[in-house]
Amino acid sequence: MFRSMVFLFFAALALSAPVARAASECKELRAFEHDEGAGKRKYVDVFNFRRDRRGDSVLLLFKDTIEKGQLPKQWLFLHRTPDQTDFCVAGRGEGFGQHDDAPQAIYGGDFGEGHSHCATTAGAIKAPDALRAYANRTLGDDIVLYTEGLSGSGFQFAIGPDHDWIIIRDNVGDPQTSCLFDSGTDVLMRFNLTIPAD
Repeated sequence: MFRSMVFLFFAALALSAPVARAASECKELRAFEHDEGAGKRKYVDVFNFRRDRRGDSVLLLFKDTIEKGQLPKQWLFLHRTPDQTDFCVAGRGEGFGQHDDAPQAIYGGDFGEGHSHCATTAGAIKAPDALRAYANRTLGDDIVLYTEGLSGSGFQFAIGPDHDWIIIRDNVGDPQTSCLFDSGTDVLMRFNLTIPAD
């Protein structure tokens, strides 16, 4: 049910040209929701990736309307360290969508504790695919959302049926690398929240 619900929501997402990543900025989550949307967007979907009931990674999807078939207009990914209260911008843009499951048998390899946290593109094996396959094996029947940026990192957000999650950073460079960014045990999802007007 969870997979079907999220799949239907994101299946129609198409890629559009991402915007440039802004300089690093930090503030409260509610301030980001308001400042990014006020005067431009009316609604926001919030994915709060939590560990031990504390959410340090948050994906925001901003929309003009909640009508069916209308796509979010931009994304903003925020992160904070355990000793921070404010969130900082980890990435922003307009390119996002949903991946199919990676072929686990083709992309082998273990990552994380006791192993490398990163994969490097080598020949036909692409770094983002290798990390996504690892997330598939770890989480089971997961869904994977992704974001893209031209001048900064893109991200993959793998969410399992029990709401365990793994976030992967897809780095820009040659050769391309992808690294485990964060992981946890719960995702709080809120859809179609109204952004207060000024």
